[in-house]
Amino acid sequence: MRIVVVEDEEKIRKGIVRLIHKLSEQYRVVGECENGLEGIASIKRLNPDLVITDIRMPLMGGMDMLETLKGEGIAPRTIILSGYSEFEFARKALQLGVVVEYLLKPITADDFKQVLLHMEADLANRRADDMKAAGADEDGGQWFRRYCLQPDMEPDQAPERVKQRLAMNGPSARYLASVYTGQAGGEQAEEARRTLQTALELDDRVNDFLLAGIPELCELNLALTMKSAAPCMSSLWEHLLAKLRALPLNDAILTWEQLAPGDDLRERLRELRGLRKWSLLAGGEAALNQHKAAGVAGRGPLPYPAEWEPKIKEAVLSRDRTGMKRETELFAEHCMREAADPQQVLDACIRFLSAMQYMAGVILGDASTAKEWGDLYHRLSLAQTPRELREALLDAADRTAEGFASVPVSHSLVINKAVKRIQERYQTGITLEELAGSFGITPEYLSSLFQKELGVSFTACVKNMRIRKAKELLAGNRLKAFEVAQRVGYSDAKYFSRVFKEATGLTPGEFQRLHR
Repeated sequence: MRIVVVEDEEKIRKGIVRLIHKLSEQYRVVGECENGLEGIASIKRLNPDLVITDIRMPLMGGMDMLETLKGEGIAPRTIILSGYSEFEFARKALQLGVVVEYLLKPITADDFKQVLLHMEADLANRRADDMKAAGADEDGGQWFRRYCLQPDMEPDQAPERVKQRLAMNGPSARYLASVYTGQAGGEQAEEARRTLQTALELDDRVNDFLLAGIPELCELNLALTMKSAAPCMSSLWEHLLAKLRALPLNDAILTWEQLAPGDDLRERLRELRGLRKWSLLAGGEAALNQHKAAGVAGRGPLPYPAEWEPKIKEAVLSRDRTGMKRETELFAEHCMREAADPQQVLDACIRFLSAMQYMAGVILGDASTAKEWGDLYHRLSLAQTPRELREALLDAADRTAEGFASVPVSHSLVINKAVKRIQERYQTGITLEELAGSFGITPEYLSSLFQKELGVSFTACVKNMRIRKAKELLAGNRLKAFEVAQRVGYSDAKYFSRVFKEATGLTPGEFQRLHR
């Protein structure tokens, strides 16, 4: 596997290179770069199998590098490295559609090894598939599969028989469909393919079809023609979907559209994949096309249901696993019922997850939860079905509850009340003496409780709350740094900027620009 490493800190870069060579002789670092500008040149010249890049670098960071490469049609497999636990740093990368893994510094050898093994397996699978696709099989399915995946393949490379079948008796009778089978195993996916093939062969309305499976995308793609133009195709797609739902699949989403003359098959498939997330609003019960999606979109915008945040924060603070799961499921159901666009659901759920993480961080500490939250945000942002959305959120509740097992619960009532009081007064200021006096205990005793139960001092707890709120204000508003400083309890803007940079590695201005 040929690898390019893009990292501005020489010591870290050299350490990564040494670790790569130590893990396997099959891994070869073909390029080392100090910033994104060098990275672009090396990646275009070397065409590596994998890119490992930092986020923050001089001249050009990792995100800008990947975005520039994407604009030129280059989307390499990528591992993003960052010293920050906030999901927003990774979210922009996820939107680029190129990031396969996201690792937090300091990187452990075990984590790095697992990621590289995953990349190696993925690369091997892709190469094996390409070799199989080199010769079209009798029904053209392998060519169809390869054509859908490879942007440099031209239609005139198709075998004659495939060309004839793709002509399909006139534009009014040509259709394209894509089926998402969830995280089904190989045997289940093959059963789904056989089921669709049998159903299509027995359907008198179908003239001809091409069916190809793409395991790495958990999908089956279908091109077909009808014996005559069918004014209502919904019955065929609902029939096929019902057949799939009778199988032991976690999910089955079918999206379809009629093809017009000159349509680009790859582009239409991309559109069908994008339609899948509308199942979040349709409940996953219907075959979807643009017309059905437009009907759901008429609901209007989704105001963020902020009334759930105090409920989830209270459940987390009380270490109430049942309450966390209940509020999480109700929140997800509300968003899927009320939203006009699936992205509204995902954005609201990501914000809700942030509220859960906020309180988990207060109790467990940021460092102990950062690794666990990264993959939850990743799963949530990629959710295509109601089940995948609920599972990601409910897993967050479960992981939070499991994390409490390592935190002492003695005196939790006092600490819970203390944390609530700090939340209410961190903007105006509160002292350890005042807080201890309100509980009728000594400051020394309360200080020891903070260290024992939360693992941080009283001062650190107040600072963490102020920094978290400052991040929210900087990311969601166009406020100046001095305005944010005043709102979170700092009268001196310069001191606030210094504290903020110590906590995040960024100045308030840099943080705000990154999150626009």
